[in-house]
Amino acid sequence: MSELWIDHLSIEVWQEPVCWTDYFDQVQRILGSPLTHLDVNDPVKRKVASLKDAGDYVCAFKPREDSRWVFGKFDAIGIECSIEHRRQVSDLPNSLMWYVPLSFIEKPENCTRLKALFDLGNLTFKPFYAFSDDVSHIKSKKKSSGAVDIQAELLGVFWMTYFNAAYVAFFGEEKFNDFPKVEYGDDGGVTVLLGDSPKSVSSELREQLVTALGKQSFVNPNEILGKLPGRFALTFQQLLVSKK
Repeated sequence: MSELWIDHLSIEVWQEPVCWTDYFDQVQRILGSPLTHLDVNDPVKRKVASLKDAGDYVCAFKPREDSRWVFGKFDAIGIECSIEHRRQVSDLPNSLMWYVPLSFIEKPENCTRLKALFDLGNLTFKPFYAFSDDVSHIKSKKKSSGAVDIQAELLGVFWMTYFNAAYVAFFGEEKFNDFPKVEYGDDGGVTVLLGDSPKSVSSELREQLVTALGKQSFVNPNEILGKLPGRFALTFQQLLVSKK
């Protein structure tokens, strides 16, 4: 294991600076380290002057920009993040990703911190799907035929996985009853936690739970034929309708 990723995928509007300011404030408390850099360039060089500055910067769309991609860094602990969000979601979702080095994960108490970070992102940004795992398990879902269409199939069930209420209804809530550990949220979503750390979870368990929910709803890297959006996974339009 070299690195852990956390990814939140959402069709919600992420353009409220105060929301990002509050989020970063809580992230600092969880990680016990300050946000030091935030930049549209990678590697990041621009230093964070204040959390208000950080919130404003994430949402500082230029007049003709339809999307904004920002990179953040917590220099003292080597954790980084990237934020890609849009004025209006059409073909691609908004994405908040965290990149966590092995040195951080090796401390057992930090896995608890990462669970808190995962929960905070799900509560704040209301994703339809979110996941976290050793990067090797996530990259194993890469398709030789091209990028994954998240409206046609999801990536998998990982160390930590969140499905919103629409996806719980889509799969059937009863299917989650036999999962090792499931937390049901007030929003109707579920968080699946497969173990105390990614290392404690077998690849076989991840795939067993994919099968339990329905293999066709998830990526098979060896599959050549594409899937129709909305048949085995929810389209963004279907997700919007489910909220009404």
